[in-house]
Amino acid sequence: MLKRSIFGLLAFALVFAMAACGSGNNGSSESATGTGPAPSQSQAAESPSGNSEGASGDIEPEPGAKLLVWDGKDGLPFLQEIAKDFTAEYGIPVEVQEQGGPEQLEKMKTDGPAGSAADILTQPHNDLGNAVKSGFVLPNDFYEEQTRAEFIQPAVDAVTNNGVLYGYPRNMETYALFVNKDLAKDAPLETWDDVIAFAKSFNDVKNNKYGFMTKLDTLYYTYPFFSGYGGYVFGNNGTDPEDIGLNNEGSVEGMKFFSTLKEILPMAPADASDDIKTSLFQDGKLAINLDGVWNIGNFSKLGFDVTMVPLPKFPNGQTPISFAGVKAYYVSAYSKYPNAAKLFARYATSKEALLKNFEITGFIPARKGMDEEPAIKNNEMVVGALKQLESSQPMPSIIEMNSVWTPIQQALELIWNGGDVKATLDKAVEDIRIGISTQND
Repeated sequence: MLKRSIFGLLAFALVFAMAACGSGNNGSSESATGTGPAPSQSQAAESPSGNSEGASGDIEPEPGAKLLVWDGKDGLPFLQEIAKDFTAEYGIPVEVQEQGGPEQLEKMKTDGPAGSAADILTQPHNDLGNAVKSGFVLPNDFYEEQTRAEFIQPAVDAVTNNGVLYGYPRNMETYALFVNKDLAKDAPLETWDDVIAFAKSFNDVKNNKYGFMTKLDTLYYTYPFFSGYGGYVFGNNGTDPEDIGLNNEGSVEGMKFFSTLKEILPMAPADASDDIKTSLFQDGKLAINLDGVWNIGNFSKLGFDVTMVPLPKFPNGQTPISFAGVKAYYVSAYSKYPNAAKLFARYATSKEALLKNFEITGFIPARKGMDEEPAIKNNEMVVGALKQLESSQPMPSIIEMNSVWTPIQQALELIWNGGDVKATLDKAVEDIRIGISTQND
């Protein structure tokens, strides 16, 4: 099963025991699959990695380069600022467009060959397998040595596939409990019994007030109920799709406990959507919101005090293990200006840039040593998030993970509505195996 290890890195403790990690590099400018187009070559002197190197030690951008960057809505404010700085320093125009992560990969299928795709993508690490298999991204070769030295190992491992480093790590993500301190006051929240007791005393369903809320039909958020009892997705640190642990004895016990939370959250999964619970939390009608660290920036601007605390322990005494991920920039294999794109990705993940990113968005940087920055270590919500990161493990990044999400979503809905836990999980795993088999045909 997936194993948990805790690194003593106060600010960025996170475990990525992934078989995808490694220090090898193919030294090529092409995608690992060979299906992506080779980048253009500059006439300047070549570095050992095969890229053009200028006198400053930075990669030499192509003459006349201009760049397009894709990112989701939450990443745009920072990108727009850093793009201005980059253009001022290097004279290379940078356009920023809003595209969600999944949409980016879909658009690459058509926009890449057409020459209209972005030069830099922004992706979660768990989609790297798809991007590599499709030949969409180039290795992070020119700046590989610096990236491996300057970013924490779990983040480097997360953006590595089959020993090849692809990504330029930006930030680390997981989820924990956002707490409205005015509503929860001094209520203990160390165990699920504590949360349940508080919610029972606070709930006023008729007036749409709830003590606790989480998404109910998504494996990403419900994974702790599997992992906390010994369940897992894939064996061998998330890399063995033949070993599926989502219906083992621990997963069944965890889902049985999960189903008991309906007593304090009497609603259909569709009514616990991100939009609904965020609205309730912002309106002061939800006291405890299980949500992602990417909301730290937004929730710090509310009209009441908010803190963040790790997920509570289960009745069996075990600490929940949350899913975690790394967001990173990737250079498109279709870019006409791959050197300039690599330079921008490096520039946007410098210490100064990531500190600016944190100040603008609340994203937790993946660089080493930034835990001593006052803006980070003095932020109460970030400290709580970092504690949860100590009990996190990466979402599997192998392509077989694509076959997991829908069957488990359907299973969660059935279990929440009173379905037999064991039978429901057995059916879900059967569907996952069928999906994997079909995908691999």
